[in-house]
Amino acid sequence: MPSSLITIGLIAGGGLLGILVIAVAVRKVRAAWRNSLLGVISQGVKDEIRQGKVGPEDLKFDRSMLQSPKSVSDLSETLIPRIGRDFPNLNITEMQSAARAVLLKSFQLQMEMTTPTNGDTIDRIERELCDCGIGVTRSLCQNLDQKIGGARAEGRTLIYRDVSVHKGGINEYKKTASTVEITFQYSLQYLQYQERNGKFISGNRAAPTQARYNVTVVNILDASRLAMEDTKGVGFNCPHCGAAVKHLGNDICPYCGTAIQTVDMRVWLVDKLLEL
Repeated sequence: MPSSLITIGLIAGGGLLGILVIAVAVRKVRAAWRNSLLGVISQGVKDEIRQGKVGPEDLKFDRSMLQSPKSVSDLSETLIPRIGRDFPNLNITEMQSAARAVLLKSFQLQMEMTTPTNGDTIDRIERELCDCGIGVTRSLCQNLDQKIGGARAEGRTLIYRDVSVHKGGINEYKKTASTVEITFQYSLQYLQYQERNGKFISGNRAAPTQARYNVTVVNILDASRLAMEDTKGVGFNCPHCGAAVKHLGNDICPYCGTAIQTVDMRVWLVDKLLEL
C-alpha cells in the first residue's frame, strides 16, 4: 500500500477518534449540566413553559415593572387614646396582629380551596380564620365562600404567592347605636394571578402587585337595633339612672351599681376584608 494512502488512513482514523472523543466529552458536559443546580432549574423552566405554567410575562421582567408600596392612612396616634378611654382593658396591639393574621389566612384559604379536587366547606373557613386569635362573623365567611365557589365553578385557581405586609395602622374608630367598629389598614404585596388546570390565565406572575386592605373588627352592642343602623356616633347611658357610661367595657354603672349590658369584651369579630 502506498505510503500516502497509509498516511491518509491514519489521518482519517485520527479524525474519527477525535470526533468520538469530543462527542463523549460533550455528552459528559451535558450530563454534568443537567445534574447541576442551574441545569435542574433550566430544565424546570423549560418544562413549565411547555406545560403553560410559565408565560412570556415571566421571562421579560425588569425593574420598571416594580410598583411602589401603597401608603397607609394611619390614625393610630389619634385613635388609640379614644379607644383606650372606652376600652381600658383592650389590647389593641394584639387585636391588630390578629386582624392581620385573618387577612393573610384568607389568601391562603382562597388558594387551597380553589384547587380542582378540593371539596372544603364554609365551616373550614370559619374554623381556620378563628384560629388566628380572634373571632370572625358568619357574613365574612359567607363572602369568602362565595368568592371561592365562583372561582371553582369556572375552574379557576386563585393564586397569592410571596405575600408580605409593608405596614399597618388604625384607620377608623366608629361607634353607632348598635356596634363599635375598629378598622385597621394594611399595605402589602403579593404575586397574584389565576390558573385553570394548572395553566396561567390572568394576573401577573413576574412583578409583585401592591395592594391596600381595610380589615374591620366589630363588636355588636345591640343586635335588635342592628337592622336600623344609625350612622351617627352615640353615647351610652345607664338604663337605670341615666348616667353616662365612661368605659364601654364596664358591666356595672359606677354611679348606681346597676348591671349594664354593653359591649362583651370577649366578642370582637373580624367582619370585613376590603381591598381599596
